[in-house]
Amino acid sequence: MDRILADRTRAADSTVDQRDQAGSAPVVRRWHAEHPRWAAAIAERGVDWDHPRSVHWNAACGAEAAADFAAIRRQARTYDAIAPAFAATARHREDRARSAEAMGDLVTARENYFMAAVHWSAAQWPAHADDAPSRGYHERKRACYRRYAELADHHVEAVSIPFPGTHRGSLPAWLHLPPGYRGGRLPVAVVLADLDSCKEATVALHGDRFLSRGFAVLAMEGPGQYECAMLGTHFSVPAWAQVGPACMDWLAGRDEIDPERVVLTGSGFGSFAATVVAAHEPRFLACAVVEVCHEPGWTTVFEQASPTYKMRFMYMTGHTDEAEFDRFSPTLTWQGRAERIRMPFLAVAGQHDELSPLDWTRDLLDAVQGPRLLVIYQDSPHHIGGVPSARLGPSAPGLVADWLAARVRGDAFPTEQWIIDSGGRINRSPLHALEPLDEADPIEEPVTELFAEPPAEPLVQAATEPSGQPRSGPPAPVPPADQPAKPAGRARGSRKKGSPPPDHPQPAVRHEPAASNGSHGRSKVPRRPS
Repeated sequence: MDRILADRTRAADSTVDQRDQAGSAPVVRRWHAEHPRWAAAIAERGVDWDHPRSVHWNAACGAEAAADFAAIRRQARTYDAIAPAFAATARHREDRARSAEAMGDLVTARENYFMAAVHWSAAQWPAHADDAPSRGYHERKRACYRRYAELADHHVEAVSIPFPGTHRGSLPAWLHLPPGYRGGRLPVAVVLADLDSCKEATVALHGDRFLSRGFAVLAMEGPGQYECAMLGTHFSVPAWAQVGPACMDWLAGRDEIDPERVVLTGSGFGSFAATVVAAHEPRFLACAVVEVCHEPGWTTVFEQASPTYKMRFMYMTGHTDEAEFDRFSPTLTWQGRAERIRMPFLAVAGQHDELSPLDWTRDLLDAVQGPRLLVIYQDSPHHIGGVPSARLGPSAPGLVADWLAARVRGDAFPTEQWIIDSGGRINRSPLHALEPLDEADPIEEPVTELFAEPPAEPLVQAATEPSGQPRSGPPAPVPPADQPAKPAGRARGSRKKGSPPPDHPQPAVRHEPAASNGSHGRSKVPRRPS
C-alpha cells in the first residue's frame, strides 16, 4: 500500500467504534437529487427494485414463505412502506408460532419462529439509524431466532466471539452443528452475509447447503453488520483484518470443531470481507466468494447504483456526513492485503456484474499467491440468476459448497477459469494467457462438463479412525494443487488508486451472446486446448 492509503487506513482505525448517539440516518445527496427516479423504480418493481434481496431471504425460509414475500413485493411500493410490510408479516408469523407451540405442534412453531426472525431482520434493513423501531425489530428478531434455536432439529447455539477493542468486546454469531451429530471433530464453514442480509438468514431452514454436506456452520456478523453496528462495532478494513484470528482462536477451543478444516465463504459485501479476513488468517483451509464486490473504493456501488447502498454502508461505518465518508471510502480495498493469501481461493461472478466490474476480480486473482479458480456465469448480472447459464448450469451456492467440500477432502485442483455458458456447460481454460477468437472464426466444440446432482450422502464427515470412532489427531494435510503458488512479491493487484483496471485478454463468447454492455461484457468462452 502506498503511504497515502496507509495514512487513510490508520485514520479509519480510529473510527471503528464511533457511533452517532442521536441515531440520525446518513444523508446521501443522490438519494434526494434523484428521488423521483428511485421512487418510480420502487413503485414499479417493489422491494427488489435494485437487487433481488427478497429472493435471498425467501431461499433461507423455504417454500412456505413464498406467499409472504410475494405479498410484500406487491404491497410495498414506496420506500417508507417496506419496513412496515415486513414487520406486519413478522408479527403474523410470530403469532402463528406461539399458537402452534401452545398446541404442541413444535415443528410448525420452530418454522414460523425462523420465518418471523428473517422478516424482522428485513424490517431492519431500510432503516440506517439506531432508532427505537430498529431496536425493537432487532429485539424481536433475536427473541424469535432464540426460540427457533431451542426447537431446531439440530444443535443451534448463540455464541459471542471475543473481539477486544469493541464496545461489547465480542462479535455475535450462531453455531450450527449438522443434524444427527453424535461426536467427532467436524469441518466448519464460517459464513459472512451480504450487505442486505443477517447471520440468521445465512443458514437455511431446510436442506442447508453446508449442514447437509456434513459441515458445522459459524454464521457470524462482523464489524458494521446488523447487530455489530447496533452495538457500536463499526466497519473498517483494519477491524475486519482482526476477525479471522478472533474466529480461529475461538473455534480452536471447541471440542466439536477440527481447527485444521475451517473454511471461509461470503457473498456480496461478504465477498469483500472474506477476502480481507483470508488475507490476515492463514489457518483457514480455503476461501470461496460469490457475487463479488472487489472494486477498490466501491465507486460503482456508491456513485452509480441505488443510493441506498451508500446509505447502508455509511451506517455500517458510523458516518452521517457524506463528505467525510467519501474521504473514508478509498480505504475499502483488498490492495496490499490479498498478496498474503496462499490458501485455495474461489471467486464466482456474473459476466455483466453491474456493481463490481469483473476486471477487478481478475486483478485480485492476479494478486492471490495460492491456487485459485474464477467461475463466470455468462450474461449474468451481479446477482447470479435470471439467465440461461444460471438456470441450466450449476447452482452458484451449491458450486461453492461442493468446492469447499472438495478442499476439506484434500482434492487438488488446477488454477483455472470456468465459464458457465448459456447451455449450462462448464468451459474450462487456464486462468491466464487466453487466446481470443475473432467472431468470424469457426468455433471448435469447447471442453464441457454437465452439472451433476450432488450425492445424497454428506461429502465431508467428522474425522474418524478405521474403527469408526472419532479421530483424535489432526487430519491429513491438503495435497498440493496441480499448479504451485505464485512466488511472493508478484502483487500484480496492487495498483495505485486512480489507475484503470487491466484489459485482461478474454476468449470469444458463444451460445446467445449478450448485447454490448460497456466495459463489463468482455468475458468469452475459450478455445479447447490443443
